[in-house]
Amino acid sequence: MRIAILGGTFDPIHNGHLAAAQSVSSAFRTDEVRFVPAFSAPHKQSHDSISAFHRFAMVALALSPFERFRVSSMEVDAMEKRYTVDTLERLRAENPNGELLFVLGTDMYRDFETWKNYRAMFTLAHIVVVHRPGFAFREDLAPHRVLREGDPVTLPGKPGVFYLPFVEQPVSSTDIREACHRGDDASRWVPPAVWSYIGKHKLYS
Repeated sequence: MRIAILGGTFDPIHNGHLAAAQSVSSAFRTDEVRFVPAFSAPHKQSHDSISAFHRFAMVALALSPFERFRVSSMEVDAMEKRYTVDTLERLRAENPNGELLFVLGTDMYRDFETWKNYRAMFTLAHIVVVHRPGFAFREDLAPHRVLREGDPVTLPGKPGVFYLPFVEQPVSSTDIREACHRGDDASRWVPPAVWSYIGKHKLYS
């Protein structure tokens, strides 16, 4: 079983998240892509975040068209801040013979060494880094392989680091929140079901 894992606050989930997940899934031929919304992200400065319930619901709506995409409630159910290393340890225990790929952007990988027990994460899962405009890839953090679109991928026996410069997330959740706050139309950045949910519950306005 090969599982790609995307964690984050998803405040809100947007088309960039989905595009990155699709590209990673295609490149690595994953059996499943698991989105893990955080109850509260420990590595981000707080803002007026909406409830974990709303964020989880939007992720579930966004993933419904994708057969192999799943949403996990493991961090939301904890009702407290959870660290990524703890989540990966649990997923590793649940999938002792599986191949785990943890996906994050160059913006988050830039500060990866500030994460709790970040070195352990290199042993728990393959680290897959996708490009975020404005954030260069950290080449000094760990040995890595740069993939080009269409490159054949064979995962090594031990977890490795892969950088996919051709996978981009040109929009951010911050852009969407700010657009909604201004009263602008941000529907082009999120799935229709998510945009409908935002309007129904008057989120970010």
